[in-house]
Amino acid sequence: MPSLLFLIGIIAYADRQILALLKPELDRIFGWTAADYASISSWSQATIAVSLLVSGWVVDRLGIKKTLGFGLTGWSLATILHAAVRSVSGFLAVRVALGLFEGVGTPASMKAIRTTFPRDAQGRMIGLLNAAPNLAAMSTPLIVALLFPVLGWRGTIIAVGASGLLCALLWFRFARMNDSETQTSATGHAEPSAFPAWRCVTGFALGKFLTDPVWWFLLFWLPDLLHRRFALEPSSMGFPLAVAYGMAGIGSILGGYAPFLLTRAGYRHETARRAIMAFAALCALPLPLLLTTSSLTLGIAVCGLTLAAHQAFATNLFGFITEWVPTRMTGRATGVGAFAGNIGGALMLHLLGQFAAPGQSMKPVFAYCAVAYILGWLALALFAPVRKLLSQTADPDLNRPVPTV
Repeated sequence: MPSLLFLIGIIAYADRQILALLKPELDRIFGWTAADYASISSWSQATIAVSLLVSGWVVDRLGIKKTLGFGLTGWSLATILHAAVRSVSGFLAVRVALGLFEGVGTPASMKAIRTTFPRDAQGRMIGLLNAAPNLAAMSTPLIVALLFPVLGWRGTIIAVGASGLLCALLWFRFARMNDSETQTSATGHAEPSAFPAWRCVTGFALGKFLTDPVWWFLLFWLPDLLHRRFALEPSSMGFPLAVAYGMAGIGSILGGYAPFLLTRAGYRHETARRAIMAFAALCALPLPLLLTTSSLTLGIAVCGLTLAAHQAFATNLFGFITEWVPTRMTGRATGVGAFAGNIGGALMLHLLGQFAAPGQSMKPVFAYCAVAYILGWLALALFAPVRKLLSQTADPDLNRPVPTV
């Protein structure tokens, strides 16, 4: 099952990213403006956000296998339908359909990790699963660069969507859920709460709301920024984007393992997690250099560093919520946080339609992105202070160093 979850994560982000990679071509064919693209991407994010909020409850009630399997089937069909539309309203409609189904992914995956893997393996799995979008973002540009000259934009989209349908068949055939999923759903059993759940969820949700806009900004707009700043075309973006998102994957994995390394040096686990998040926040500060540099290498480096920082930060945010809320609430808690993150992303993508318009400046956007993780770290510290968490712990194992996180 770990390999299937990882593959589903790759496909989900490939389906989202495909439109951004083909944007220069679609601009030429359909005459899109910056506002058109901002509207399509922001409505897509808003739909995913609402879906996440509902999906967390559905996963907690109905189980992981069915909700994730049907969600994957739905968003893959929606991806294929992109090839049939010819207007802004048509693209908006299929992106909304994709978002409605794709919201299942995050709460179902986090619930699967919480209920299927032993506690000492959960942190590692979150880090690896969080690296799936980076592998998708790294490999999808290469795939598009290969398929686009042969199949055109419609054939490329159909091929990506068909891969999701194949994965759905594999999921229904081979996925096996641990019995603990049924027990948790049936009995409502949960670990003793060490801290008010609403405080943990609020801190988690604010952290996602403040920082996820940076990820979605770079996911949707980095190809266009490279086209504007360095005159790169879809056929030549593969390697630069692969490098940037490859750095993000490394950040995700390191973010999962680094807290354990600090516990070996004598730090408590939760303190180590916050320290890694603080370091990641500082790594995003150089991002505005992309607006001033004439070097493609430096531009890709600062973008890759920011993406790596985001993934290290996000890995530890998810690790925080899966450790500090009861098992029966895992789907809902992660759904609420992911909802907040996608709402933040939708607001960012909507505003970008104005900042990216001719004659406007994107400096305010980059300035916010540079400090977003500092704000997210402070929000988590405000609602779930590490000292109170550790002093009110009901389960002593929560503060035991976890060797795989």
